Amino acid sequence: MVKIDAFRFYGKNLLFLLFYLVPLLLISCSLPDGLILAEGGKANYFIVIPDEPTPVEIASAQELKEYLDQISGADFVILKESESEKASPQIIVGDVGRIRKLLPELTIRSLPYDGIVRETVGKNIILVGHPVRGTFYAVNTFLEEACGVRWWTSRESFIPSRRKLVVPQQHLQYAPALIYRESFYKDGVDNLFCARMKCNGDFSRTTEQYGGHHHYLPFVHSFNYFLPRERYFGAHPEWYSKVGEERVNHPYSQLCLTNSAMREEFIRNVKDSLRLHPEAGFVSISQNDSDADFRYCRCEACSAVAEEEGSQAGPILMFVNEVAEAIEKEFPDVWVETIAYQYSVPPPKHVKPRKNVIIRICTHGNYAIPLSEGEENRATREAIEGWSRIADNLYIWNYVTNFLSYLMPHPNLYSLDEDIRFFVKNKTIGLFEQGDYYCSAGDFVALRNYLISHLMWNPDLDAEGIVDEFLTGYYGASAAPYLRIYWDLLSRAAVDSRVHLTMVRSSTADWLEVPVYAQAEAAMRKALEVTKEKVYRDRIRREQIPLKFVLLSEFQRFRDYAQENNHSPVALPDPEEVLTEFMALLNEFQVTMVREDFSSNPHHLAGLENDLRHRLFPEEDKK
Repeated sequence: MVKIDAFRFYGKNLLFLLFYLVPLLLISCSLPDGLILAEGGKANYFIVIPDEPTPVEIASAQELKEYLDQISGADFVILKESESEKASPQIIVGDVGRIRKLLPELTIRSLPYDGIVRETVGKNIILVGHPVRGTFYAVNTFLEEACGVRWWTSRESFIPSRRKLVVPQQHLQYAPALIYRESFYKDGVDNLFCARMKCNGDFSRTTEQYGGHHHYLPFVHSFNYFLPRERYFGAHPEWYSKVGEERVNHPYSQLCLTNSAMREEFIRNVKDSLRLHPEAGFVSISQNDSDADFRYCRCEACSAVAEEEGSQAGPILMFVNEVAEAIEKEFPDVWVETIAYQYSVPPPKHVKPRKNVIIRICTHGNYAIPLSEGEENRATREAIEGWSRIADNLYIWNYVTNFLSYLMPHPNLYSLDEDIRFFVKNKTIGLFEQGDYYCSAGDFVALRNYLISHLMWNPDLDAEGIVDEFLTGYYGASAAPYLRIYWDLLSRAAVDSRVHLTMVRSSTADWLEVPVYAQAEAAMRKALEVTKEKVYRDRIRREQIPLKFVLLSEFQRFRDYAQENNHSPVALPDPEEVLTEFMALLNEFQVTMVREDFSSNPHHLAGLENDLRHRLFPEEDKK
């Protein structure tokens, strides 16, 4: 877990020196093993691609040239292999034939999925990877780790300026443990930015030139997708859940999974859908979403299976295995996925997933602490450990936001790294981190996406260093120490309060005490005061939204505190004035949704303003 430390009294420029100048100075030192890519505006290297490059190899070479040009002021030339015999030295991008002579032991098509190779042979640099998108990742990580480029968001980056561009020799072969990586934030699914963050999930908009992404059919909750009750229930009520004495026709009803006729029709529909969607690499065979009534089937046959298996996952997995076996011959490359969710989280006692089945466990618990810790996280922890003992292919669906209020502080930042390492330790090979997909300015969403994306690529990275790097680079070296204080305060408050920080919360009253709020607000205010550049100030102003929202939505408890204690560390502003400023801030940063909402035209600001007005002026409701 990222440590919750007291303020480290470093100077305002130390973080900048630590994370930017020092690495670049080390890279630029004229060490014996340093490679001078460019000097004095002149490129010393040629970029070489195959004679018949793939779209990914073309995009990778263009990406490399674009950034090397910007860093050095030089003009790097891209050549095809047949044009490059006399061009030396070379940065070889993609599956160029010359690699077989330089690295005869390397078989590119045998590299692990999304694997990369960055290797120096003589003065030549080889950047190549798994054929799907590995070469783009090799280039991307080279630009980050060797050249100092940072992509903070889809629109904001840091590109160093080096008239003498020196990089260390490259000796890296790496493949991520997680072959499916999805950071579900609004900016996180952007086409090129998603590829640069090395994410490849279903919601990604990454096009084929950057390696594309995984495709699901559909993404989840598919019982009604393949066997819609609107079409079938009238003629076949016996195909649907029996609860009590009735078959249930309800949006959240499930299937009677032991009904053989239902299974035949379901499998037929799955095959038909896969034929219509050849791009699908995954087919979801998963229970419908549900409310607290859990309308799974209680018929005699389904109940007998569940009892024998000790879990409602038993009848689900038996059904999923049958579907997986039925489609395997025609669709050998399609994975069949189901979810361990709500009532089906505990693993079954006897039945095991087939080799082409993926189990995706949906977490629940206290997200203020790692899921590997605490009694309140025992159910999720034991489910992950139990499924990992019987499943060869384990995915996790993790919740990293507050779905009821994107604008509310959600102090789980310091447990994200421990959770990802815990997942990987338990044989997880795919991770969906569900964040603020519908909101552009939630609780430090840019930082969260950056941190999660890097940790999914490599869970062993230093999360504390990533956070400090982002705070310094994105908000400015002057503001970074105070923003770290802010996060330390909120994270410590949540842990010390022993709050059960779920994914659905309507208030901070049970963990964020007024004095701590005042300290956090002072740190945020100080971050803004010491920052002069407008671009940094605007980013900090956006991150003030969560604290301002707490003050407005919980104004009465701040009033009560002042009255009960005859003073308050929080200066209470004029409610009408602060509400007007807050709504203007949301409009400035293009916030339209403040919670999860699947309606066809979600626009929450009018409703939010009315709700806040009722909270600020309860006396008006009595008129």
